[in-house]
Amino acid sequence: MTPWPAWSAAAMATALLGVGVMVQRHVGGWLPLDAPGPGRKQHGHPIPLAGALLAPPLVLWMLWDPFWPGDRLGAVAVALAALIGWLDDRRKAHGDGLDWRSKALGLAVVAGLAAASTCDPTHAPGRWLALAGFAFVFVNALNFLDNQNGVAAAMAAATLVAAGGGGIGAFARNDWTAAAAATALAFLPWNWPRARLFLGDAGAYALGTAAAIAVCAGLHHGPSALWLAAVPLADFAQVVAVRLWLGLPPWVGDRRHLTHRALGVGVPAWALAPAFAAAAWALAQLA
Repeated sequence: MTPWPAWSAAAMATALLGVGVMVQRHVGGWLPLDAPGPGRKQHGHPIPLAGALLAPPLVLWMLWDPFWPGDRLGAVAVALAALIGWLDDRRKAHGDGLDWRSKALGLAVVAGLAAASTCDPTHAPGRWLALAGFAFVFVNALNFLDNQNGVAAAMAAATLVAAGGGGIGAFARNDWTAAAAATALAFLPWNWPRARLFLGDAGAYALGTAAAIAVCAGLHHGPSALWLAAVPLADFAQVVAVRLWLGLPPWVGDRRHLTHRALGVGVPAWALAPAFAAAAWALAQLA
């Protein structure tokens, strides 16, 4: 059992990100870079994809939480999600990312482990399969919303705090959901309102897996826990439906997300992260 409160996970994440940025500046080459380009990538200079550095505090607090029986499987799921995302980020930085079939297979394994951390597949295979399907969709859905500064990290934090059943005071405890939320919040100063770092697939998958596990635990008490994931699921459903309607591959990015629609009606870019996190938090209260 760790004596450290959840907020110290934010301190660890901040230290890792700071060291990572220093090494990148003075040595270079180890963090993938997201280069600017036409269409969706409108930043002015290459930005490091540093989300993989959030994996250590997420994994450690899962292993340290004395009240959570699924610690090892959940920690493996988060670590594997971060690894898949990091490999994809590295490939994208040098051309194309991982083949979508390889990535889908890897994320399916992640989803299976995430579901197994809250449900024994040998005792309840149907429930486990349903939870694995939800986890697979949610991890991708949160990654889909990593298209504007701060949105994915802020929404992951809101979901994790709500799923853990606590408010700001939760960060004084030592449970893993609060620590994961603190880790997500620690990334915000690096990514919002101005981006110095991006989550990349590694960070979005890791945070998405942690949040999916928290929601899966809530689903054991009833389907109303889906309200915890309402905003990412709504964005995922509408953007995939539109892409299929237009005959486009669902996994190819575009500017048809809810965040882009909000920009189109005049919401300033800096307000998207707090607005979407507030919406996620408000809907989570229905759970």
